[in-house]
Amino acid sequence: MIIPIIMMNVEKFFTFENELKKYYSTVSNDSYSIEEDSYIDSFLCQNEGNRKLFLITTGEHGIEGYAGNVFIQIFVKEFLHRIKNQEISLFLIHSLNPWGMRHKRRVNENNVDLNRNFLYQNEELNNESYEKMQRYFTKKRPVGVLDSSLIVGFFELLPYLLKLGTKGVKEALTKGQYVDNKSIYYGGKEEEKSTKYIKKIYEKVFNTYNFILHLDIHTGAGPKDKLLIVNSAFDKEDCNTREKQFNYSPITQAKKETFYSINGDMIDYIHKKYQSTSNFYSTCLEFGTYGDGLMGQLKSIKSLVLENQACWYGAKSMRVRSKVDKLVREMFFPERKDWRSSFEEDTKKALNGILTYFELLK
Repeated sequence: MIIPIIMMNVEKFFTFENELKKYYSTVSNDSYSIEEDSYIDSFLCQNEGNRKLFLITTGEHGIEGYAGNVFIQIFVKEFLHRIKNQEISLFLIHSLNPWGMRHKRRVNENNVDLNRNFLYQNEELNNESYEKMQRYFTKKRPVGVLDSSLIVGFFELLPYLLKLGTKGVKEALTKGQYVDNKSIYYGGKEEEKSTKYIKKIYEKVFNTYNFILHLDIHTGAGPKDKLLIVNSAFDKEDCNTREKQFNYSPITQAKKETFYSINGDMIDYIHKKYQSTSNFYSTCLEFGTYGDGLMGQLKSIKSLVLENQACWYGAKSMRVRSKVDKLVREMFFPERKDWRSSFEEDTKKALNGILTYFELLK
C-alpha cells in the first residue's frame, strides 16, 4: 500500500517517538529554534555500546522536507525493526531548513540556499555563467501571464542555450551564486544559523562513531519519477562500483560532467572535512520530478525563477500566483499517484540495498 503523501508538520514527526523507544533505551529529542515557530527537530536514539550511526537529514531545501518526512515514515514502518539496533544508533534530523518548509520555499529566511552555504576553507565562488544570465534570473516586476508561459520561457531562454549550451545554463543555475541576495541559488555572505548548528552536530558525531551512514533527502533534480543517488565528487568509489554494491541504479556523482558541480554543498563539505579522519558513507538521495530532458529542465528553471520573482515582487493576479505555486509544488512535492508510487518503491529498494551492503540489517 502506498503511504499517503500529505503535508507533514512537527507533530507528525514527533509521533515516531513511541516506535523508536521499542528499539532504543535512550531516545532524546531536540528542537533548535531558527525563527519563531520554526525549529530543527531531531531524535537521537541510542543503546549502550553503539559504535555505528545511521543518520538521516531532510529539508535542507525547505519545501523538500515534506517528501523527506515521508521518507522517514517509510524507514520507520519498513526498516526500523530490521536495524541492528544493539550495534547502530539512529539520528533523524527534520528539517534543516524549517522556515523554508513552513513557508513552502526552497530557501531559508534570508533567501539563502543552504546547500550552497556549507563552504570549506577557500573555495572559488565565481560563477561566470550565472553572471551572463543574471538578467534572465532577476526580473524586478510582478509575475504576469506571459512570464508564466512555458512557450515564452523557452524563447527567452533560447539565446542563453545557444551561447552557453545546456551545461552552461545548468551551471549558471545550480553551481550557486554569491552576488545577488534576491536571486535564486544564493549562497549567502556568511554561515547561516542552520549551517552553524548542523556543522556542530557533524563535528560531534563524525568524531564519536566508528562508522556513519548518512543519507540526505532531496527532490526535484534527476530523471523523471526516479530516485537518483548522487554521490559526492569526493566519494572514494566510482558509480559503477556503487551500483553493484547497492544493487541499485542510477547512481551518479556531483560533477560538472555527470550531474552538476556545486559550491557550498553539504555532502562535499563532509567529505572534505572528515574523509581523512572518519569512516563514513555520506550521500544525497534525489527524487526526480520534472525530469532531466529539455522540457523538464525548462519547467524546473521557470518554476524556480517565477517563485523567486513572485516572492519579491508579487503577481499580477491570483490566477497567475496559483499557477506559480502549482509549478513549485509539482517540482518538489508532486501529487501525482505515479510519482508517489515510484517514491515509495525506490525508497525501499535503495534503503534495502544500502543498508544491506553496510551490514546494518539483522
